Amino acid sequence: MDTESQPRTLPDQVHQCRRLAQVLQMTRQMLAHAEQGDWEAVTEMERERRDDLVQCFSEPIPLGDSDLVAQAIATLLHLNEELMSKLKDAHSQMLDKSLEFNRSKEAISSYKSMHSAV
Repeated sequence: MDTESQPRTLPDQVHQCRRLAQVLQMTRQMLAHAEQGDWEAVTEMERERRDDLVQCFSEPIPLGDSDLVAQAIATLLHLNEELMSKLKDAHSQMLDKSLEFNRSKEAISSYKSMHSAV
């Protein structure tokens, strides 16, 4: 019997929708970690989320679920935009701190060289 031509069973569809819901929840948690500056947690969760997304979309989406999946994807994209915005802000802050550190280091070096010449 050819299993590819058979329609998926309801439990398979439910499992796929649950996995997608879990991905959305995980993305929300990632955003919360990003807001707290916990980028290590965000990175760990991203790996898991990527695997879940691959599993979620490894099977065709049933036509009856297409609207639900489209809404979930739209929400996921919105959350990803927020997450990327937080990442961009954190990157900018780190760059500013790095520049400030380098200026302080140069000032200390200049101060030390002036005092050692005296």
